[in-house]
Amino acid sequence: MGVFNSSVSDFRAVLDRHAWVAEVAGILPLSALIDFIDIPEKLHIFQLTGAVPLWSWPITPSGSRLILSGQHSEQECYLDRYGSSMAFLALDGRYGDNYTVSNPETVRQCLATQRPRTICNLHENMSGTDLRIQNLEFVHVVRLENKKSHRETNTWLSRIFNSHGASTSLRYLVVSAFGWAIVLGMIVMSAILRCYLSLAFSAVALGTGLVTFILYGCQPRRLLVQDRSDYNRLVLVTEHMNSTKWIVFYGESTIVNSLLNRPLEPDGPKPSLFLARCLFMALRFLILAQWAIAIGAAASKGWDAYFTTFWITFCIFSHAYLIPPRSIMKGWMHFNAGFQIKRFSTMLSSRRALLNVIIALNPDTFSWLSKEGREERTKFDRGAMKWVDPILAPSPSRSEWEEATRQAINEATERYPNDETLVMQMCQDKEGKSLSSAWNSSYPAERKYYWKPFILEGIYMAAKLRLEAKAPGRKLPEKA
Repeated sequence: MGVFNSSVSDFRAVLDRHAWVAEVAGILPLSALIDFIDIPEKLHIFQLTGAVPLWSWPITPSGSRLILSGQHSEQECYLDRYGSSMAFLALDGRYGDNYTVSNPETVRQCLATQRPRTICNLHENMSGTDLRIQNLEFVHVVRLENKKSHRETNTWLSRIFNSHGASTSLRYLVVSAFGWAIVLGMIVMSAILRCYLSLAFSAVALGTGLVTFILYGCQPRRLLVQDRSDYNRLVLVTEHMNSTKWIVFYGESTIVNSLLNRPLEPDGPKPSLFLARCLFMALRFLILAQWAIAIGAAASKGWDAYFTTFWITFCIFSHAYLIPPRSIMKGWMHFNAGFQIKRFSTMLSSRRALLNVIIALNPDTFSWLSKEGREERTKFDRGAMKWVDPILAPSPSRSEWEEATRQAINEATERYPNDETLVMQMCQDKEGKSLSSAWNSSYPAERKYYWKPFILEGIYMAAKLRLEAKAPGRKLPEKA
């Protein structure tokens, strides 16, 4: 025992022999509590997935105001609430509805899980001058057939040990286990080295994580409607109508609609009002205790300060690099929501070319005659064209452009048996040579028909996007 005590004393004496080490220890804990932890994003992910490790909850002063705001009972996750993040506007390709996306930050986090694949626009229009470039992203939403069902649990206590979402991903489990091993090791080392402040900080941080989980993490969200649909839906999303960045969501209608137009549904038990009040009181005490211990560790200028700083820094590092939001979101998409996305990005030469691409991509552009089992291709579906109204107001000129677009789409469909052939034929066509002379004579190269090249570019790029994304048409393919 004497040898052990001597070793501990020698280790603690390092700070006495090197004054600068002690001085650094005096500032590190307070420096680590500066807002390096993005509490709003972390809380949003926690509410959405219920899958942020319990050991990772050191709370910064600004973060405490959010955690203690008492908004745990609201259905929306924190950054999905109106005004908490940049809103998205959506234009529905089936009925023409214009609405604000219900879950804007969740949509952004879903997009961040996948890097877009760039599709080059080789159409001759892109070589022109004074272009009004439009950036279009095509997001193909695909239902996962092997979504793992989870067993319903009835209490928040059972969910601590049977959490949802990203906790089922291997990466999350490995990092979570690694974190638990480190915190237990730090507790043991703190006890051995008699660093009681860092020991207390570890205990308080774990208590904070537990209380935060009961208040915010035991109701992971799921899609409100999970029934299957046989039809695809296109929804155009942007931040505002004069934007140059547009996102097309294309996929099974129930998934696309639930993600963009419906609130996410909490899936789990809600703590009672009395329990929530008691937990908020406990959370206030735990957060104040974290700060008090950090200040005490800094004032002591001992190894407590280094251990405390190490733990805060490890939590910051783990959420920035080991389990960033995109990795947790990917697990939520796979195991809670049951879908994945494929992103494709391209550029278009003008706003009119953008509209033509979307018209050609939209599976509802032509109405469906169910009795005859075919599309009505003699006219556009009026409801399915209403999405254009906020961008381009109805007028005689627009009607003429729509008719020219309809005829061009029909001709391209009849002339070319597949998208691959169409892409090869229309790539360099700016004058309409890939279509019939009748269509070209109806819409000659005059100033009045300035939109003619953009119709051709739109049909070309829509076919190229469908080809690259392997996107089906109006109906989803039947299972074998």
